[in-house]
Amino acid sequence: MKATIENIRIDEKDRSYHSYILSQSVGQRGPSIFTDYWHYHPEIEITYVVKGEGLAFIGNKIVEFKVGQAFLLGPYLPHNFVASDEEEMIMDRECWGLQFTQEWLNSFKESAALGPLFKAMSFGVDLGQFTPEEHEDFANIVGTNSLKSIGAFFSLMASIAERKELKTISTTSAYSNVMSQKISKRMERVSKYIQDNYQQTITLAEISDIASMTEQSFSRWFRQTSGLTFTDYLMQLRTTVASHLLVNTNKPMSEVAEESGFNSSSSFNRSFLKIKNISPREFRKQKRPL
Repeated sequence: MKATIENIRIDEKDRSYHSYILSQSVGQRGPSIFTDYWHYHPEIEITYVVKGEGLAFIGNKIVEFKVGQAFLLGPYLPHNFVASDEEEMIMDRECWGLQFTQEWLNSFKESAALGPLFKAMSFGVDLGQFTPEEHEDFANIVGTNSLKSIGAFFSLMASIAERKELKTISTTSAYSNVMSQKISKRMERVSKYIQDNYQQTITLAEISDIASMTEQSFSRWFRQTSGLTFTDYLMQLRTTVASHLLVNTNKPMSEVAEESGFNSSSSFNRSFLKIKNISPREFRKQKRPL
């Protein structure tokens, strides 16, 4: 599935990168602070979830995100974040962000030490929970003091680079081609339709029609650009939603299956086992021990 390119202008008056804080309180009207379309941009991005939870679509993978979790996204890596309570906002949301170009970072000779990090970020890196020190660094990065901000920037990058293991997310690396406006609009329609309707049956004919393509052309286009068949992508999305429900609710298996978009318990169990290598019941026991 192709993604929309986002134009980010880094024109901060007192710093060489773009940093921001997005927040949204329960009851506050307006669009979600989390993007509702799959997009990419030439800048490197670090997204830090301070409040809220949901699903992150990164490359050809779908993962859960929770409070305190951070992600490092390389240039041109398609992504978007969707809150788990989009239909009825029941929790505060807050996201801190940092965007900068690799060219700017490479202008510092010291950046040579970041070679392994540059390679890993092209697949997206799940940074897990930030340490208190990393949280403080990010707070200074998005703060008002530009000198503290730049110092904290390099402190955070050093901390990330020193990690013994970098947990990559996508199985395909970042995109390097700029999409045409026509293809970008097609991607927006497909992405939004899947996210809005995964709880229902979505046929190949139906989604191909949304993309204004024949079924054969759509299947080839989807697999070439996402690394997954449409069926496997939909199964991955539904399984990730089911994982969230299994861990965070007491809903019975049949209800979890239905809310995740599976049309039968057998289909749910079979798909979950294929994706997670464990049954839904055992998964819940492991994640929610008595």
